[in-house]
Amino acid sequence: MDAPQDRDIKLQRASTDLIQEVRSKLAPLLWKSSPINNNNTNDCQPHRLAQERQTLKLINLLEPFQEWPQLLDPHLQEILSNLVDAFLAYLTVHRDQYVLASSNASVQKRSDLGALIPLPRAICMLLYTFCKIRGFKVISRFLNNEPKYLEVMLRAFIEWDSIAPTAEAAPTETAGTNAQPKSLIWKERYVMLLWLSHLLLAPFDLASISSETLPVPYDNLSVVPDLSPDIPQVALSILSICLKYVVLPGKEREAATVLLARLALRVDMQRLGLLSSLMRWGLDVLRPKDEGTAPPVYTCIGVLSFISRLGVSGQVGDLAPFIVPIFHGILHISEGESPLANTIMSSASARKSMIKILRTITTLVVSLEESSGNYQIPEGAESMILENAIDYFLVSLSDKDTPVRFGASKALSMITVKLDSSMAYDVVEAVLGSLNENILYEKQDGTLITPFEARNVDMKLRKRNISAVDPQRWQGLILTLAHLLFRRSPPTALLPQVLQSLVSGLDFEQRSSTGSSIGTSVRDAACFGIWALSRKYTTSELQDLDAQELKVTTNQEDGSTLQALVIELVCAACLDPSGNIRRGASAALQELVGRHPDTIFEGIPLVQVVDYHSVARRSRAMIEVAKGASDIGVVYWNPLVNGLLQWRGIGSPDAESRRVAARALGELSLQESYKSLSAVLERLVQQLSTTPLQAIEARHGIFLSLAATIDAFIKHRKQGGGEDCSPEYSKQFVAQITCLWGVVFDSSITPTSATLTDPTLRPDLTAEACARLISSLSRSCSPEEQQNDVHPKLPNPSPRLQDKVIELLLLCMFRPDDIPVEASSQAASDLFALLPDSKKSEVVQKWFSNIQDSWRLVTGRGQISALGAVFKRMPKSGEGRQFIIDRLVDCTGAEEKIAKRSSAVNCLATGVLPEIDDAESLAGHFKPFLNDYTTDRRGDIGSFIRLEAIEAVNVILKSKVLPGTAPMYLKDLMSCVVRLAAEKLDKVRFHAWKCLQTFWETSLDLPRLTR
Repeated sequence: MDAPQDRDIKLQRASTDLIQEVRSKLAPLLWKSSPINNNNTNDCQPHRLAQERQTLKLINLLEPFQEWPQLLDPHLQEILSNLVDAFLAYLTVHRDQYVLASSNASVQKRSDLGALIPLPRAICMLLYTFCKIRGFKVISRFLNNEPKYLEVMLRAFIEWDSIAPTAEAAPTETAGTNAQPKSLIWKERYVMLLWLSHLLLAPFDLASISSETLPVPYDNLSVVPDLSPDIPQVALSILSICLKYVVLPGKEREAATVLLARLALRVDMQRLGLLSSLMRWGLDVLRPKDEGTAPPVYTCIGVLSFISRLGVSGQVGDLAPFIVPIFHGILHISEGESPLANTIMSSASARKSMIKILRTITTLVVSLEESSGNYQIPEGAESMILENAIDYFLVSLSDKDTPVRFGASKALSMITVKLDSSMAYDVVEAVLGSLNENILYEKQDGTLITPFEARNVDMKLRKRNISAVDPQRWQGLILTLAHLLFRRSPPTALLPQVLQSLVSGLDFEQRSSTGSSIGTSVRDAACFGIWALSRKYTTSELQDLDAQELKVTTNQEDGSTLQALVIELVCAACLDPSGNIRRGASAALQELVGRHPDTIFEGIPLVQVVDYHSVARRSRAMIEVAKGASDIGVVYWNPLVNGLLQWRGIGSPDAESRRVAARALGELSLQESYKSLSAVLERLVQQLSTTPLQAIEARHGIFLSLAATIDAFIKHRKQGGGEDCSPEYSKQFVAQITCLWGVVFDSSITPTSATLTDPTLRPDLTAEACARLISSLSRSCSPEEQQNDVHPKLPNPSPRLQDKVIELLLLCMFRPDDIPVEASSQAASDLFALLPDSKKSEVVQKWFSNIQDSWRLVTGRGQISALGAVFKRMPKSGEGRQFIIDRLVDCTGAEEKIAKRSSAVNCLATGVLPEIDDAESLAGHFKPFLNDYTTDRRGDIGSFIRLEAIEAVNVILKSKVLPGTAPMYLKDLMSCVVRLAAEKLDKVRFHAWKCLQTFWETSLDLPRLTR
């Protein structure tokens, strides 16, 4: 349920050491002699080759920073400058030696260090890693943009990307570089193309720095119509490279689109008509052909990405003449049925690029309408573009791919903020209207009704049910609301509906057919929305909203809207099953309290408790953080308890989460001593009475919560708590526990034999939960637990109830799994404390009869474990104890199942040995166990017996013999342990060595152990 460790905290602690190691390893990789200081590399010579192994080590040191990229920011200038300087120095010194074999002796010497790669490849691999971690926009700012390197970099790219090894050089090069690729790899192309795009920022015409000797590497310029003959050679070379890579499926396509867009948008290139020519080329690729064939999907993605990049980087005047042609081209693709349209619409990347293009076009249309520029949109085209684009975005909010939904939501918000107030109102209302589709209502008996029928039902007797809505569409809609709020688009008149949608999204959960959660993305978007709402709207605007209109599921008391939002965020931060949601809710809570001071009850202490890092681990969030929040005030206690009673708590789909939720509920039940204990117990019993017998997981959670609440009461009573509490509440709670025996074990809601035996009903869960509750109820009535208690004593259950509980516990013992066996054994031990001696003997006899009936079956393991657990409860003077010992020894016979034999030996070691005075009478049985080497098709299954026997020897050493003494029977056992300390199986050898060490340290005859 919990992550092994909070990874980002671990990274923060280790980041200094990681960065220091990167610094120390980087300079030797790049330079033949390390610079005196890291910023002065002018006097150093770069290596020609680099060790691939060292490069990969540096990459592995950087990869963890993907968890927290900002940790790199203070060090980027130093590290990236070193990489950039080394690359440029290589271009100056070794450009024509990109892959050149050395002498055989030198190559052999170098190859001993591992695979060797060209230095630019190592640098580009590292730069790509930085781009992956921090983003290429951030990293490109650190690249050198001196125009003098443009032609040098371009020549190097063309030469290195076209290298083919000769027949004579191939064997030597392969020996020296371990068959590394001779031409550029994709990471080199990606980084060098990005660098070329950065160099294109030169502030003067390319013709002034172009050389006529610069080659055009590919014969592909003919695809671009009407190329001007005046375009300089450097631009033609770049254009040829971009046209090749912009249509390929590799990562370098992204860099090629950036480079091509930057080239086309240069002022000098626009004067030569390059932008117009490239736009016609792109629109021609996206136009369906008469022959009915479609270009490859990556060609379409590349062209769409290029047009999208033009929209992001270009100015209004640059793209204004192409608005209508681009829009019609995209509209025909989205509505068409041609092979080209089907190819494009099958790709999520292509659909996302289409949304970006439409977003840019629509934004330009609005901008042109507001300005009085030279170019005007044709009459009627503006409203057509706006309506069709907004409709397309609304439809795309339910796309099956998350990036497309994200792009559509962002596009809607960016357009809405530019519209006039009436149109913006309509867009927000359309989003809100879509959120109300397929909403049902649920009555208290679980019946689903339509919204029309719900009008005739009291609001307190019904609740919203979202089981029929599309979670993907909801995620898109909630994310749209969040982006709209971030740009402060929704008018205050619609804020109540917006707020209701966000609160509903924060509690949204659905399960797929396989049981996995598909509501996490909706809740994540809701956290973003509440964060944006807190940030963009004033305190007075939010306080004016009526909190009574806010329908929540956390059972809040009356209060302000801000307080209601805080309570919802606290519940999400403490209880949500997803770590991202808990942290997102914590961040939104901090923003809400910080932006609206003095409006939240104990806001600052609350933020300190529900801390971003504290809620990372779910168990800590549910138990410690929730307890800390409830201690601040009862205003937070009641919603947290209510949340634990629902799907985020004891209704969780996985068993471990329900166990933690039950513990959390037990901790919270002590909020107001017996008053809160009574309230929690009453709500649990009420919920149990309305939960059907077939709802196994829900009943599992409720039973565990009942047990945890009673355990909290026992602990509270033992610590002397509740002395200041009214006697009325203590009497009420005692009466509730007394009645609970009959309510759970002698009524229509009592677990049946079917729920404890039918494999389709997951009987292990029911067995565990029943056993835990029996154990807790028994301990609450135990005389040992009620000594010196000033409150009313709890009576034992009636003999009739005792018989029913014993019968139910026997069914629980039939389960072979570890958790039910452990729980039922503990329950048997606690229940026996309430039984008279005659009844104990009767029950033990019955259990042994069941063991005999299940001879050579695994179902008797639970009864065997229970016999060991109840041994200490049997009277010392009677024959019951010896009877149990004899029966357990019988169960260790070689013909019995190994699971039962192992359980019997464990009972003798941990249940019987600590409770008897004469260990020697039992020790003789353990010598055969220490020498048990039974095997079957699984292997050495006798090792299970040997391990349990070693534990028995440990018990004897620690509690049955005095230090310095070694009875003969113990020496006999230790002779076997010494042999086991040298055996082949690791687990047996380790445990035997630890046992031998204990014996050695307590013996006076053996020399002192030293390290």
